[in-house]
Amino acid sequence: MKIGFATSDITPELGIYLTGYGMPERLATSVHSPLIATAMVLKDQNTEAAVIGLDWCFVDSTLTKDIRQAICKSTGIPEQNILLCCSHTHSAPHTTYMRTLGRAAVDPENKGVEYVLKSIPALVDAVSRAQKSLQETVAAFAVGKTETGVSRRGLNKNGQIESFHADPFAMYDSNMTAVKFKNPDTRKDIGILIHCSAHNTAMGHSPEISSDWCGVMKKRIYEYYHVPVIFINGAIGDVGPRTNKWIETETMFGYSAGVGDGSSSAEEVGYRAATDALRLLENMREFRSDLPLRTHTETISLPQEIPIPLETAKAILAKYDAAITEQQSEPPEEYQLAKIALETWQKPPQPEFKFEQSLISFGPLALAPFPFEMFSIFSLRLRKYGPFEYTLLTSNTNGRNAYMPDRGAIACGGYEVSCRKYIRPYVLKPEAGDLAVLQTLDSLNRMLSDI
Repeated sequence: MKIGFATSDITPELGIYLTGYGMPERLATSVHSPLIATAMVLKDQNTEAAVIGLDWCFVDSTLTKDIRQAICKSTGIPEQNILLCCSHTHSAPHTTYMRTLGRAAVDPENKGVEYVLKSIPALVDAVSRAQKSLQETVAAFAVGKTETGVSRRGLNKNGQIESFHADPFAMYDSNMTAVKFKNPDTRKDIGILIHCSAHNTAMGHSPEISSDWCGVMKKRIYEYYHVPVIFINGAIGDVGPRTNKWIETETMFGYSAGVGDGSSSAEEVGYRAATDALRLLENMREFRSDLPLRTHTETISLPQEIPIPLETAKAILAKYDAAITEQQSEPPEEYQLAKIALETWQKPPQPEFKFEQSLISFGPLALAPFPFEMFSIFSLRLRKYGPFEYTLLTSNTNGRNAYMPDRGAIACGGYEVSCRKYIRPYVLKPEAGDLAVLQTLDSLNRMLSDI
C-alpha cells in the first residue's frame, strides 16, 4: 500500500462567530492555534481513499457532499471513499447550515457556511498534494490507555446526571490508538495517526480561534517527528477533556469535563495526550507491510420518532398563544419545540433516519464513521466484536446529527439526551444505537470478506 500526507491551514479571519455554545457575542478576536486540515491518502492496485482530519466542530451532510464532490473532481478519488473527520473543536466557525433551536441569533448570515465554501480549495489542495506524495509504506500499530478524556456525565448527591462534571469512575472509552507510517526503503517517517476520545472544549468560552487540546497534541508530536499528524476523534458523546478546572453547584462538586478555562486547560490536556501518544510511538518496533486497503459503503437505517406527542404539542402551543403575540424577543424554547413538533406531525411520517456509512480499512485497522456524537459504549462494543484488530469508531464524520446516546443514558437523561430535540425535528429511538452497532459489524465483516 502507498500513503501520502499533506496539510492546509484553514484558519478563518477574525470577527467570525465561533460555534459550540450558542453565544452570539462570541466573535473571534485572536488566534490561539491555527485550524488545520490534514489529508491522508491511501492507495493500492485497486483502491484509493482519503481521510481528512478537520479542526472543525462539525460539518453537515450538505456541505460534506460539496466537499467530497470537489475532491473527487480534482483527484479522482471516489466520493464514497472520502471521510471528513471533525475534531469537534468548539473554537471554530459554525460550519453547518443547521440551527440549534433557541439560538436564533447564532451566525444569522451563515458566515460559517461561507467560510466552508471558501475553504474547499484548501481542502482539495491538501488531498491533491497528499496524492502526489504517495509512497510505499509499512506501518506500526499500538494501543494503550490515556487520561486525555473522562466521562462527563457525573452523578450528583441526589443520584441525578449533572452533565459536564468529570466522573472518573464511570465507563468511557479510555483507549488511544497510534499508527506510525514509514518508507520501507529509506526508513524515514511519513506520517502519524492518533485516535482517542474527548470533546475539544478545553478552551471554554474564550473568543480565540483554536484547534483546542488536539492542536496542542499534534504540534507536540510534530516537534518530535516532523511529519504530519492526523487526529481522529472517537466516541465523544459522553466524554469531555480531563481538565483541572474546579466547578461546584448546590448538589455537586468536582473537576470540569465540559469547558476548561482557556489556553491553560487546552495545553494541560494537549500535553497529557501528547505524552500518552509519544509513549506509544516511541515503543513501536514491529512494522507491517501486509496492509490491504479496503472500502465498503452501505446505508444505515435507524428508527426515529417525533419527541413531543401531537396532543402535548397542541396543549403547549395553546398555553403560550396569548403571551407569544405580545413578546418582542425570541419565543420560549418550549413553544418553539412544540411548534416544530406540530408542523412535523402534519407532514408525511419519517419512521427511519438513513445515512451512508463509508468504511475504510488498511491492514488490521478499520475506521467506522458516524455522523453523530457517539457514546462510549458503542465504541467499546465495536472494538470487542469487530473483525479487525483495531476497530476505531469516529464521531462527527461526513455529517452532524447531534448525540447518539445508549438506552441507559436515555433513561437517565441529562444534557446530551435532552438537546437532541433541538437539532432535528425527530430523535432516534432508544434502540437505535444498538442497531447502528449491529449494522456496522455486518458491514465490517462484509468488507473483510470482499478480498
